Amino acid sequence: MSQFPRSPGERASAGPPSGLLPPLRPTRGTGHKTETLELPKPSITSNNSLPEEHKDPVVLTCEPQTQDTTYLWLINSQSLPVSARLQLSKDNRTLTLLPVTRNDTGPYECETRNPVSAGRSDPFTLNVVYGPDAPTISPSDSHYLRGTNLNLSCQAASNPPAQYSWLINGSSQHPAQKLFIPNITSNYSGSYTCLAHNSVSGLHKTIIKTITVYEPVGKPALRASNATVTEHKDHVVLTCLTNDMGISFRWLFKNQILPHKNRMKLSQDNSVLTIDPVRREDAGGFQCEIFNPISSSKSDPLELDVQCK
Repeated sequence: MSQFPRSPGERASAGPPSGLLPPLRPTRGTGHKTETLELPKPSITSNNSLPEEHKDPVVLTCEPQTQDTTYLWLINSQSLPVSARLQLSKDNRTLTLLPVTRNDTGPYECETRNPVSAGRSDPFTLNVVYGPDAPTISPSDSHYLRGTNLNLSCQAASNPPAQYSWLINGSSQHPAQKLFIPNITSNYSGSYTCLAHNSVSGLHKTIIKTITVYEPVGKPALRASNATVTEHKDHVVLTCLTNDMGISFRWLFKNQILPHKNRMKLSQDNSVLTIDPVRREDAGGFQCEIFNPISSSKSDPLELDVQCK
């Protein structure tokens, strides 16, 4: 074996010791090996900051675009549900909603991964314009007593929140979600229309409620054709007297609702009761009661005296 040192040229051409390969220096694109970089924190962008429900598609993009990266989407911290409206690009970087609905607000997150790192975006929430839906008026009452307060409220699901206005019998009122009228009279009977308007979509919906204001009923009087009658021979006609309008009648016997019997007949409006013939079991106190949907009043009892043969 030679002990003489090699010349510089020989040293340059000679390789490494047998069995060892020179180390590869990582590069950013070409060469023997590509360096895998740590990923930046991703973020989500949208092609539409104010999409309208059932009208606009929305494209969400996971930024930035990097090579050799796997993209994953989450909604409400869960994997994407299977839906024909949700479409992913080939590389999963974009998520398209066709079309968007109010249930698609999110929040959304995108996750990026490569062999050396992973990152997740901040939650991203869609601001979906929708509505107004068909409004409702509360309370549900349609009948009111004269002198009480009328306090109505209108509500419709909408984003942004709906703007409200009222019409009373076609006459415009001050725009407001609530309508308050103190000490109402019968002049306020009629149709109440609530209009709900979405200032962004330009859509509006209406609902109409009919309100009836009633007078409190007065006390009726009870008149008999004959207060003393003979069993199996006589008949009696009881008449309920009142000046009230728009009322209903019912009859009571001994403080109970009068049971129907074949011997008893009522007039068409129930204001007149005929008993033919009378029997001893008919002896006792009769009353008539008048009522409307929000008030009622009873007559004083009239005692029917039934004489036996």
